[in-house]
Amino acid sequence: MRLHCAMAVERVGAGLALLLLLGACGSAPAPLNAVQQSAASTSQSAARAWARGELAQARALYERALAAAESVEDFALAGSALLNLALVQQRAGDLAGAQGRVDRLLAAPQRYGSALHAAAATRKALLMLDTPDLDAATAWAERAEAACNKPCEQGAALANVRAHVAWQRGDVGGSMQHAEQALAIATLATPSAQAAEQANALRQLGRARSRAGQTTQAAADLAQALAIDQRLGLPERVALDLVYAGEVEQRRQQNAAAREFFERALVVYQAAGLAKPAAALRARLEALQGAAAGR
Repeated sequence: MRLHCAMAVERVGAGLALLLLLGACGSAPAPLNAVQQSAASTSQSAARAWARGELAQARALYERALAAAESVEDFALAGSALLNLALVQQRAGDLAGAQGRVDRLLAAPQRYGSALHAAAATRKALLMLDTPDLDAATAWAERAEAACNKPCEQGAALANVRAHVAWQRGDVGGSMQHAEQALAIATLATPSAQAAEQANALRQLGRARSRAGQTTQAAADLAQALAIDQRLGLPERVALDLVYAGEVEQRRQQNAAAREFFERALVVYQAAGLAKPAAALRARLEALQGAAAGR
């Protein structure tokens, strides 16, 4: 008898978020009861709110989905909701709250299962990058890899974590190597499932190659990342692709082209309601224009 389990996943940003675990592994997927159906439907509504950038609405809906799942001890659905809440709270800047969600999963691996445990350890590594605690990020990436069933579903995300750790430590060559590994893993996986990780790898690879003086290849990497992020509808990532593309043009001393990329990124930030990065980029544009006027 063939065993299988149904899973739906969404990858967003630098890592992985599980939207739903539709059934436990077994000879056939078990039918969902009314409470489980409600939790699954609410999670889907939360995912749509997330895609629209409505973080408060997404959080409220995932909270409802979590309560419903926990009321019938559906640990797969509850664990999925906890991971998504961690992602939403991390994006909103509530790192302590996100840590709390992830720690609940990590504290009970026997309850939530190996797949959710590995995904939670991956999210923990990403949270440590935001802290930033590079040693902890590396340690959690190692724990996630050890817990992950082979082939590891989080392999590309974990390689991207290592690429960012290397970058923040000033190891440009190491960052390129890990980003190339992430891209290779993501490219070999199902394209639709790993598209965001492909973009993450290409973005970091472009940034590292630019720093290494490989500006032509860096521009190509960032163009690919931009195309993917535009298709996925991820405004913050689209803006980052444009900013890094502008930095490539600055390195090539093409200030007019750099200004064009920065202006496009500013429009994206403003349209998405991302005030803080918009303000920082506006100041950068003013400095660039001032430098041009001073010649």
